[in-house]
Amino acid sequence: MANRFFEGAAHAAAYARFRPHPPQSLIEEVMSYLKGKYNGTLAAAVDVGCGSGQSTWVLAPHFTHVTGLDVSPAQITEATKKNTRANVSFKVSGAETLPFPAQSVQLITAGQACHWFDLPKFYAEADRVLVPVSVENVAGGVLALYGYLFPLPMYGSVSNQLVEIVNDMYKNKLDGYIHKGSMEVYLENYQSEKYNMIYDDKMEIRDDSHYTDRTVSVTDLTGYISSWSGFQNFRAKNGDEAALDLLQNFQNRIMSVLGVDGTPEDIELTLRYKYFLLMGRKP
Repeated sequence: MANRFFEGAAHAAAYARFRPHPPQSLIEEVMSYLKGKYNGTLAAAVDVGCGSGQSTWVLAPHFTHVTGLDVSPAQITEATKKNTRANVSFKVSGAETLPFPAQSVQLITAGQACHWFDLPKFYAEADRVLVPVSVENVAGGVLALYGYLFPLPMYGSVSNQLVEIVNDMYKNKLDGYIHKGSMEVYLENYQSEKYNMIYDDKMEIRDDSHYTDRTVSVTDLTGYISSWSGFQNFRAKNGDEAALDLLQNFQNRIMSVLGVDGTPEDIELTLRYKYFLLMGRKP
């Protein structure tokens, strides 16, 4: 059964506000890989574990229709509320039972999500719904999994100190509250054998070169921390007051290292998200 950590309305709103969109270069690589051997109409793409829609809308220019799926009704509500694309829709669905006919989808993506899935069941479902090789298609559909590591706060000569504070929050302050799946993405970037796809190795590709930079306030960085599942687990066990104290302490440490005048809402820094991408093609 898939893990369910992002179902509260407040958490879904935080996720929508503070999580990044995937880099355009990453999406272009996915599309280039798909189109490189596929001649058929790009009719359907599915984004599994779509959260609040950041990883879904970026596919809209390339397909007749794109569907975002998430197990959380709160996330789907947030995504639907923000949707402005006529060819994009969202549905509540787990990753292990995809609501599509067999051999009907050209691309399946999962951005910062598949570490929550029952992977053998998800892979079987992806294989079922992806289009196969045919005379018309020339090559089969593509499964693309991607994620990003810890965001790297950058602010001149104190950048390394800021990174240490983020790492300390994850590895020490939230020790015991972080789910193993989260560590597999943030610390291991899907390197373990369980993430090997079901297709032949010659049909798979990996790329760790993509990144995206966001200019954010210190308050935004603190908000991003609040969207972590580990923080939400801490909050559920220890209560709102302890959770707010944890965030306030984090924010105070960041402001102390920056050593500048102003409020957390006004002080801006750069967050760099380094991405990794795994792709496989159905034979």
